[in-house]
Amino acid sequence: MINTKNLPIKDVLISGGIIFIISTLIANIYDPLWGVTYAFGNILTLTFLGWLYRDSWASKNKPN
Repeated sequence: MINTKNLPIKDVLISGGIIFIISTLIANIYDPLWGVTYAFGNILTLTFLGWLYRDSWASKNKPN
């Protein structure tokens, strides 16, 4: 079970805002498909990193 009390919600919101702003800029400068690709790639990367570090976020005091 993941201990969500220690997860930095502020960091998640900031990174989500950065992804949204940069993907919007890329979509406006180049092509909307590139903006969507950038956002989707970042979400996949963050999901993979969350899966990779899941054990370090897990609660050390598991109930019996």
